[in-house]
Amino acid sequence: MSWGKRLASGALTVTLGVAGTGLLAATPAQAAGKYTCKAYASMDKLGRPTAYSTCKAGSGKAVKQHRVVIKCDQVQGAREHVMTWTLYGPWVGPGKKSDVRCGTKNFLRGFSVQTK
Repeated sequence: MSWGKRLASGALTVTLGVAGTGLLAATPAQAAGKYTCKAYASMDKLGRPTAYSTCKAGSGKAVKQHRVVIKCDQVQGAREHVMTWTLYGPWVGPGKKSDVRCGTKNFLRGFSVQTK
């Protein structure tokens, strides 16, 4: 899988621009109540995929905490088999940002937000 391709997973789409920088894409939380929670992904200066989630006031049930979830693909070995890693950000309140990043030599597979 290369960064030049479009990655799609459900309601999420990440497209990389000409300079290799990630365009932000959002996915709404399914269980978000009084808050609308979204996750965003991009690349840092070293080329590692990063993701963060935020919650803003909305309507519905209450959300006490949220966190971002990111899935990273890592190519390993001479035969280039792919390992998928799922990383979780810290649980934080609705007014704060939860963030997490993949390691070096990783590719973004998908990201989302979890609420409770």
